[in-house]
Amino acid sequence: MVEFRGILTASQEKLVKLFYRIRPLKHDDFIARIDHTADQLNVTHSQLFCALGFNGNIRDLTDILSVIGFSSYKLLSYRRNELFSTDTYDGLNVDNILDIYTERLADAELLGTLRDLLPSRFSTVEEKISRTEDPSTIMSYKMEIHAVYAGGIATKIFAELSTSLEIGKYRLVTDEIKMLVQQELIPPSNLFFLDSLLADEKKWLIDAGGR
Repeated sequence: MVEFRGILTASQEKLVKLFYRIRPLKHDDFIARIDHTADQLNVTHSQLFCALGFNGNIRDLTDILSVIGFSSYKLLSYRRNELFSTDTYDGLNVDNILDIYTERLADAELLGTLRDLLPSRFSTVEEKISRTEDPSTIMSYKMEIHAVYAGGIATKIFAELSTSLEIGKYRLVTDEIKMLVQQELIPPSNLFFLDSLLADEKKWLIDAGGR
């Protein structure tokens, strides 16, 4: 049974074999065609787009793209970016997200795309947390933030943006200040004088000898 990671990591040959078995839906409804294909591969709509979209091996397989209604990889990537940026662990679970981060580090183009999408993605997740305070969403968010820093996906630009925003309660939840200091993305002395940091964050810097 094929699942998300199998599509995400499939070679060109494996992708051809997977989609050769798909029974296309003859229907004018674009979403219906996508969902029909996703069901046959045992994935959700979002999982299908992100597994394919973050698998660089799909780029030149136009026959496969046509099965799900796209004439080019560029058009597929637009939908992938939209879904990745707006999903809050619903269509994509946190394991899917972590697999994307792990597997795509070697592809410079896809890594750059992920970095570009992070601010909007985390803003969406944080908005959901502020509305629902859902424990499972908070735990998934923590896991994802840790993966972004531990995996070297977070850049200095990302860290500077995060610490400039009034989102200190989220940084506290994830220990983000600790992680970006450990990754040497921003000098502790620079962080201490930021007005956007909470008192508890500055206390951690002092206790860690970072002033």
